[in-house]
Amino acid sequence: MTGRTQSFCTNTAVALSTLLVACAGHRPPPRGAAAVTVAAGTLPSGPAEPGRGLPMPSLDVSWMPPMLTAGDLEGLRAKLHGHGTVSLHLGERFDGPEWTSRLGGLLNALRPETSVLGQRRGRPFTGVTLPLRRRGDDGARPQYDWEGAALADSTEASAVLVLDDASVDPASWRALPAHAVGSCYEPMAALAAGQEQSLAELEPFLDHADAVLWQVYRPALRHAVTRLSAELEPYEAPRTRADFSDNAAWEQHECGHAYWQFLRSYAACGDEAASCPSAPRVFLIGGARIGTAEPSVYVPEGCAEIVGRDYVGELRAVASETAEVAQEHLAASWVDLADRLGAVTEVYEALEDVCTPRRRRFAQSDIDAMRGRLTAIGDTLASGQLAHPAGRWELVEAPFHVPGFGPVQQVAHYDAGPGSPSETAVAEARALRQFVLQRALCRSGRPALPLATAVVDGDDGKVEFFGYFFEEELFCGELPPLWEDGSKAQAPATKAVDAPAPIEGGETEAPAIDPEPAPPVLVRP
Repeated sequence: MTGRTQSFCTNTAVALSTLLVACAGHRPPPRGAAAVTVAAGTLPSGPAEPGRGLPMPSLDVSWMPPMLTAGDLEGLRAKLHGHGTVSLHLGERFDGPEWTSRLGGLLNALRPETSVLGQRRGRPFTGVTLPLRRRGDDGARPQYDWEGAALADSTEASAVLVLDDASVDPASWRALPAHAVGSCYEPMAALAAGQEQSLAELEPFLDHADAVLWQVYRPALRHAVTRLSAELEPYEAPRTRADFSDNAAWEQHECGHAYWQFLRSYAACGDEAASCPSAPRVFLIGGARIGTAEPSVYVPEGCAEIVGRDYVGELRAVASETAEVAQEHLAASWVDLADRLGAVTEVYEALEDVCTPRRRRFAQSDIDAMRGRLTAIGDTLASGQLAHPAGRWELVEAPFHVPGFGPVQQVAHYDAGPGSPSETAVAEARALRQFVLQRALCRSGRPALPLATAVVDGDDGKVEFFGYFFEEELFCGELPPLWEDGSKAQAPATKAVDAPAPIEGGETEAPAIDPEPAPPVLVRP
């Protein structure tokens, strides 16, 4: 664009359709639309060019996707520590050499010095009511009191380790608060801090962008409202079906009156953008978008054909054409950073999905890979690369929802282009989500109920420890039991543990659990 054309587009009162040809290329107007006149005047100047990428803190922090847990593994290990010999009393399904190997690996991980003096199969908890009352609920792994309980069993060992499927009411079990091992607190907090700091840096540009949009939009809207009001005035008064002799006339009035009501919200716009909810503005949701909050007036389907004009489309076109003019006056470097900050919402959504507590396990090498991927995403967001050459605004109409704000009609979005930090960060976030899904082990969540586990004194049969464990907490291929630190230790080598075949099926729905901190929603007042 020449300097002469630039001055023409900025300072001269011209027909908007002509201005669009000079500034950004022509796009066909809605059916029946007429040219509108604007007087934008001198558009405001924006802030100085940015000197860096987003001020994102490093995401190279310690985290692990939370894994649901049912029991107190440390408590079980502590009770076994006082016994040099144990016998096993197992439910009937824990039969065969595969389970013998798995149980040997479990005992070796819990108490390597323990000798197994024998085992029996059956239903060890027959005739007893298993407790579901927890001892406190302070965030630690769940513990259960079973005071006075006795499971008589003849044995030469100093203790009996009892393990069977828990026969408890499924609804009562699901009603218990969920607990998880692992946390995403640190990356969530870092991402939230980065969003807040970045939004503070971009605030002057975002205010400038909204001011440019409003200055172009206001005169164009006034002209459109004046013209459309005159056309829709015959439909202003509400009427009923009884006022019309035929259905076609009634449908035409019904549509015309709906259009009139829709237009009233635009007619109420004053001199300031704050008085006009429909004024186009920049939103940072999944990238940089220009959108307008349209009135919540119901216009029946097919009204454009019945009335012969698409009044909603014409009002939407004013916002779209405003975006097309205004984008020429928004610095590409700032737009790139705004788009990148909007892309953080996709990063957060991916991390939120990854960090939803579920029944699953991960190898330590995969946990390290997840952390590396997230670190790379943070580095991409903070990249000093600005104003990607392929970046451009595209006029694309689409509805979207802004939390805390409501429905918004998009009129344009920014496409940063292949290889840009925005596109790279979004692609990396989606890849992280897919990687976690693919690498999760023992994730079926079936059976839905946990295992019941007890340590019983070999002399008097009194229960010394009782708890519940999801099967994958104790047995998951070559992984060790699920400790509080996420099982960084390698699987025990002195006793072989056979890897069970994965159970087919999808993940169960995760129960409610305290959420990780969420980044602020990027909607400015």
